[in-house]
Amino acid sequence: MAQLSARVIFTSLLKGQRKAVSNAVAVRTYATEANPEDYGYYPDPLEAATGREKKMLLARLAGDDRYEPKVYYRAEHSTKEKPNLVPSHFPDRIVGCMCEPDSGHVNFMTIRKGLPKRCECGHWFKAIDADPESV
Repeated sequence: MAQLSARVIFTSLLKGQRKAVSNAVAVRTYATEANPEDYGYYPDPLEAATGREKKMLLARLAGDDRYEPKVYYRAEHSTKEKPNLVPSHFPDRIVGCMCEPDSGHVNFMTIRKGLPKRCECGHWFKAIDADPESV
């Protein structure tokens, strides 16, 4: 008898839950795009940065562009006697040459101070001493 009454109670509870679940699905709304104001603010990269990365971010904020990559335009015609001059604070420098204007490929090479080096496209490059004030 106890089993029968428990079974009747259990099945009646399940039927009630099914109705509640089907009603909940019927009133469910669609997902919308998340709003950043709902979750707080975006963290500032300067807050988490340390060491060299923080030094570079602070320099960028101060207007110092020494850590930014520089674009030097090569001369239209360069020879071994009159190469493209690339300033460098170190004995060696890595230079990227876009041999053709519409090419997506960059040809990288290492050049040394005092020695001109020829790229595959025929242009010449030479590393020279950079201005000490630009450090």
